[in-house]
Amino acid sequence: MRSQTTRKIALDNTSSVGVVLIHQGRRRKKMTGKKPYEVEYKGVTIRCSTPQEAVEVARMLGGEPEHPHYTPWRVDEFTEFTDRLQLAQRRLLNVLLKKRCQPVRDYDLYAEVGVVSNQALAGVLSGVTKVAKLMEIEPSRIYYQRTEYNQGSPVRKYYITPAFLKAAEDADWPAPNDLVERDE
Repeated sequence: MRSQTTRKIALDNTSSVGVVLIHQGRRRKKMTGKKPYEVEYKGVTIRCSTPQEAVEVARMLGGEPEHPHYTPWRVDEFTEFTDRLQLAQRRLLNVLLKKRCQPVRDYDLYAEVGVVSNQALAGVLSGVTKVAKLMEIEPSRIYYQRTEYNQGSPVRKYYITPAFLKAAEDADWPAPNDLVERDE
């Protein structure tokens, strides 16, 4: 039996608040080949092997439990929200849900949703935001976006929030009939 090594890594932010993360040697081997969950904190990206670890790290680093990404959805609220969405919006959220809190690049997202450009994708995202605001739901409870630059060109990455993912799993949403045109 191999001994498990524990390494402590201290992270300090500019306000001198120290946080210690424990790294276990065997866990790294388990993650090999799997995409990690990422937590961004003051410009630093921390990779975790599970969504639960990502939530714990975010909370340790000062992410409040009331943060919109982690605010639980009520069943009636989730159902009413998803029932109000149009087909393209449901498809967009389905693509993000399939990635389970992993990033989806803008050009992959609009290809999967069936729109032809970032401008058209923005219209679909705007529709999600409008439905949320109409229901007095913070859009950041549903999805969020990060922009990175590759050789000076912006690459937008979209993520589903952990709370929305959990609500969708609890509701078994979307069902196959949620992803086809509805007769209104």
